[in-house]
Amino acid sequence: MTIQSLNQMSYVLSGQMQVGQGEQVLTALLGSCVGIGMIWRAQRRCGLAHCFLPEGVEFAMDGTEDSARFVNAAIPRLLARLGVRREQYEEVDVVIAGGARMLNLRAADGTVGTRNIEAARSQLSLRGLQVMFQDVGGSHGRRLSIDCERQTFSVVRILREQEAARVPQPYQQPSQSPYLQRQAVFA
Repeated sequence: MTIQSLNQMSYVLSGQMQVGQGEQVLTALLGSCVGIGMIWRAQRRCGLAHCFLPEGVEFAMDGTEDSARFVNAAIPRLLARLGVRREQYEEVDVVIAGGARMLNLRAADGTVGTRNIEAARSQLSLRGLQVMFQDVGGSHGRRLSIDCERQTFSVVRILREQEAARVPQPYQQPSQSPYLQRQAVFA
């Protein structure tokens, strides 16, 4: 990421989605939420949904046209906002990240993070969309960024303090945080 791309950073907050193009970099900080990123190279458009629950019902009258609270509603909305038609789905690269177990809370059917991951995979599969990369689960947060100009994404793991202490770090530049661990950058 360059200084210029940092100036074009758009933070996608929990329950929101954004579509970007040009110099925009869409970024979400994820814990148990799942981030669903889409890169449509043919049209040079990108989208990112930051979902915090696997499923639910939203009503049109409550201003939810840009909502990504629920995975089951966010995926079709994001595809529509990108302008992708069903016959163009194979042109869309999909990345998912997040779904961590951040708290020791557990529902009868699993942790929220696990259920979010399963819902994302299921909803994408229903539409015939292939996940090109995923970094999901575990017990650490992540930052998912999509650089719309370069048509790339990155996933950075955010370690907890005790995890960072276990990572061997013989030398650390002062500007680096011990809580960030580079995971992946893909073009």
